[in-house]
Amino acid sequence: MSETKEDTSETQSGLQWTTSIDRMLAGWCDESKAFEWMNTEAYSRYSIRATSLSITTNSIIALSGIGNLIVGSLAPGTTNPPLIFGCISIGISIINMLQDKFDWITMANNFKQASVQWSTITRKLEEQLAVPPSGRKDCGTFLKYIKQDISHVSETNYMIPKDIRELCNKKFSSIPEFDVPDICGGIEHTSIYVEDTLQTLKVPLLTDTNLVRDASIQPKPDTPPGVGVVHAPEPPVDVRRQISL
Repeated sequence: MSETKEDTSETQSGLQWTTSIDRMLAGWCDESKAFEWMNTEAYSRYSIRATSLSITTNSIIALSGIGNLIVGSLAPGTTNPPLIFGCISIGISIINMLQDKFDWITMANNFKQASVQWSTITRKLEEQLAVPPSGRKDCGTFLKYIKQDISHVSETNYMIPKDIRELCNKKFSSIPEFDVPDICGGIEHTSIYVEDTLQTLKVPLLTDTNLVRDASIQPKPDTPPGVGVVHAPEPPVDVRRQISL
């Protein structure tokens, strides 16, 4: 019951698409692409190893059958069949033990599935980021399910070999502003939410305007006398007062 309430509150949190969420999803998309590449490389490596062991085992078994035919056609006493087939059986047992111990077939299949899942997550993130906020899914619901997908597929991250992680860091760190996963060695500082605010415009006061105007009518220090000087307007003269005088 508590899980249901938690899920309901998470999907109905009223989250809106903001620039901070877009940046976060863009970082997740970069990491998803890196994980897809690493899992693909790991699948190729362990698939080749598993195939090599399987071919070796089948080849030894085939040689054992051919050797059995050859020994059966030879004259008695010329060879020692128990020793030959005993060595072949020991070799096959060792190869099977290595194959079961390393379990390269299962690891290759796990990396293949993880690569496909990371590719799906990448497409989902790119689809949401490519359209305007008005055409996207509900923000809270999308974040809930994309986090579930990432948590599920991240269970195989610890299986990625160290050299592949280092190669991933070297390959993708050269791309400007690419978010490389932390397991590759490039740990970054945690970002926080910053509210988007409009830049306020400073309206000049009337006193500031008067100061600017007074400064503009003053002559420059290197200007010759009488040039560039703006005189203030003289007060109006009362003509009738002068005539009466």
